[in-house]
Amino acid sequence: MIDSLPKPFPALDVSEDRNPAMRLFGLRFFQDQTVLEYLTEFLSVVSYPKWLADGEPIRDPLPPLSVLRSWSDQKLRYKPPVRLNLKLFALLGASRADSRHETHLEHYRVIFDALRRSISSDQSAERIVRVLEELLRGYQGAGLNRTWCAQTFYPVTASLITQETLWNDTVAKKRDVRDWNEAVSHFHTFFSVSKHRFMARGGELLYLQICNALTRDSESTADLAWRVGITENEGSLETLHASLQDGLAAVYGVQVRSLDRLVEYIEGLHPETHGLTNEDSGDGSNAQVCGWCPRDSWQEGYLFAVELSRVLSAALDPIERLELLMTGCTLQVLRSLCAQSARYAEPPAPNGRGGVLGYAWIFTHPYSASRPSRLASQRNLQAVQALIYRALRHPALQDNAGRAGARTDLKTLNKEADTKYGHKLFLSLGKKLGIIAPLKGSGARFVMTDGLLRYLVMALLRPEERCTDRVFIERLYRHYGIAVEGENLTDAVLWSGLPANSSVQPERGSWLAEMLRAGGFLTELSDACAVVRHPFGKLRDDRRNA
Repeated sequence: MIDSLPKPFPALDVSEDRNPAMRLFGLRFFQDQTVLEYLTEFLSVVSYPKWLADGEPIRDPLPPLSVLRSWSDQKLRYKPPVRLNLKLFALLGASRADSRHETHLEHYRVIFDALRRSISSDQSAERIVRVLEELLRGYQGAGLNRTWCAQTFYPVTASLITQETLWNDTVAKKRDVRDWNEAVSHFHTFFSVSKHRFMARGGELLYLQICNALTRDSESTADLAWRVGITENEGSLETLHASLQDGLAAVYGVQVRSLDRLVEYIEGLHPETHGLTNEDSGDGSNAQVCGWCPRDSWQEGYLFAVELSRVLSAALDPIERLELLMTGCTLQVLRSLCAQSARYAEPPAPNGRGGVLGYAWIFTHPYSASRPSRLASQRNLQAVQALIYRALRHPALQDNAGRAGARTDLKTLNKEADTKYGHKLFLSLGKKLGIIAPLKGSGARFVMTDGLLRYLVMALLRPEERCTDRVFIERLYRHYGIAVEGENLTDAVLWSGLPANSSVQPERGSWLAEMLRAGGFLTELSDACAVVRHPFGKLRDDRRNA
C-alpha cells in the first residue's frame, strides 16, 4: 500500500484539490457525466488543436513522442468549437419548452429563414429545411432534458463534437436580455463554457492516462507487457504511439465529409454568432484547460492504449467502432477506480491476489447464473465498493482533506467523494454500461453482456488473431480482473473475502463459451480445445489515409 499522496501527471500544483476522490483518482471522474460524454470528451481532445505552454498547436491526435517525454508541468489546452448556430437549429425543437428563451426562438427563425432562402424560393424549400433539421436532430446524443445548448451530439464526425455550453438563465432574466446579438456579444456573460458540469473532464483524464503511459521508461512498460501477455513488438512505446496516431486519425473517414460540409454551412449562416462564439487567438489562449491524472495510473493507461490500438486497427464499421470505443472508455473509468484504490487500500482478504492491477470482478451469466454464482458476484461487488471506500479513507488523503483553514469540513468532503466520485460512481456507471444488474433493488452483481463481450474480443485480440479459450480467459483476468471460471474464479472468490467453494464454478460447461459461440467468436477444434478468434481483418493503409 502506498503511503504518500498521489503524484499528478503532468506535474501541476494540485495543493488546492482537497476532495479525497479528486486527489486519488485525478481531475476528474464524475457521476453526472454520461457514457456517451466520456467518449465525446476524449475524442474532443483527440480531434482538435492542442497546446503545451507557448508551443505551436499540436494537430495530430497525440503529441510527438519527444514532446511527451519532455512534458513536465505544462498544462494541456485544447480548443473544440461551440457551434451555437448548429445546436440551435438542430436541437431547439427537441429541448424543453420552458428552457427556450425568446432570444433563442428569435435566432432560430433567423437561421431557418436564411437556410430556406439559400435553397430555393419556392414552397418546397421549407420542407427541405425541415428534413435537414430532423436529420441533424437524429444525431442527438446525451442530455435530452437539458437546454438545447447543453446537449451533446452523438460524435459520428468531429464536426459534431462541441464544447459544453450552458445558458445562464438567471443572468439573462436579471439583465433582461431581449436581443440575440446582445447575448452573443457578451457571450461569457450569458453563456458558460468552463463549468464542466456534464463534460466533467473524465474524457480528458483518459487522454492524459495514455500520454502518461507513453512517457514511461521502456523497462517498466516491458515488465507490465510481459505480465499481461502483450508481445514485445506490439507493446513497445514507439510502436504503440505510431499505431494510436494512425488509428485515432482514421476514426472518421471520407464517409462523413458530406455531413461535415452541411454542419459548416449551417454554422456559417450567421457569421456574427460563429465568429464571436468560436473566437480564438491561434495560440490556445481561449482554449479549455485539461486537469491531471495520477502518475501511478500509467499502468491502466498503458493497457488502455494497447486495447484502443487493437480496436482502431481493425476493419470495423465506423459506427460500430464508435460504440466499441464508448464501451472501452467507460470500462477504463471503472478499471481506473479499482486499480488506483487497490494501490491505496488493503485488499478485502489476504489470500486472493486479484488481477495484475490488484482487484477482481466476478462476472456471471446475465440470465441463468446459479445461486452460488450470483451470491459470489454480489459479495464481490460489495468488496469492490468497499475497496474504493477504504482507499478514500487513506490517512494521507484524509490529512490533506482536513487540514486547517479549509472552507469545507472533512465529513462533507468524504460524503461528496463517496457519492459523486467514489464507490457510488462505480455502481452508477456500471449500471449505465449494463454490466451491473439489476438497475434497481437489491442483489446487484456483475453480468456479462453481448456488447461487453464483443468489445473484450476486439480489445484482447489483435485483428485476425486466434487463441485458445483458456488463454482468452487468462487475458480477461490479467487486463481487467474479470473472473468467470477456473483458477481465476477461485482466486477472485478468495480476494472477495469468501471461502474457496467449487459450487461457484459453472455446472454444465462454460457459459462464457456459449456466449462466445453465439457471437461467432468461438471455434471448437475438439472436445478439449476451442479457439477464440478476432473476426475482422486489419484496417488497410489506404482507408487509414482516406
